[in-house]
Amino acid sequence: MKLKQRNILLSVGFIVMLWLSYQLSFSKTIRLKKQVVALKKEAAIFDNISQNLLDLKQQNSYYDSILVSKKISVETSFQNNLLTTINTVTDSTNIDVVSFLQPHVFDIDDTRTNTYFFSLKGNFLEITQLLYTLEHKYKLGKIVSVNYSKKKNYRRNLDYLECAVLLQHVAQE
Repeated sequence: MKLKQRNILLSVGFIVMLWLSYQLSFSKTIRLKKQVVALKKEAAIFDNISQNLLDLKQQNSYYDSILVSKKISVETSFQNNLLTTINTVTDSTNIDVVSFLQPHVFDIDDTRTNTYFFSLKGNFLEITQLLYTLEHKYKLGKIVSVNYSKKKNYRRNLDYLECAVLLQHVAQE
């Protein structure tokens, strides 16, 4: 064999040896290295699960305390919470709830809009404070319409103020 043929044979042999060594060992090592990195990421996630669970429990207790402070119950309906809030506020004032009708429900895609109609009887300032409290303090919804009307009680010959309110609450389904 001549020197040129030996060099060609040596080059071809070297290339075949590189290919065989990659197929038999390097490819397995690279695949195992990728698995090790993925398993380390999963282990880090599992290590943080206890901390995340603790954080979620603290958030849950914080949100429960907010619901308790606003006197909102999760087990009851929004309509019941609204009526309870109105009654709580009206107990300390001279406002009477004249009527509280069933809500009008309007659905668009996954959004449900409930419109509650109720009538109040009492002093203008107290009614206005009640409406402000419902909308801003308790954040129960948006007051869409307020209609004040002066009425007369003919038996007692007294004038009183009656207020018809539309409160809108938007909920995601």
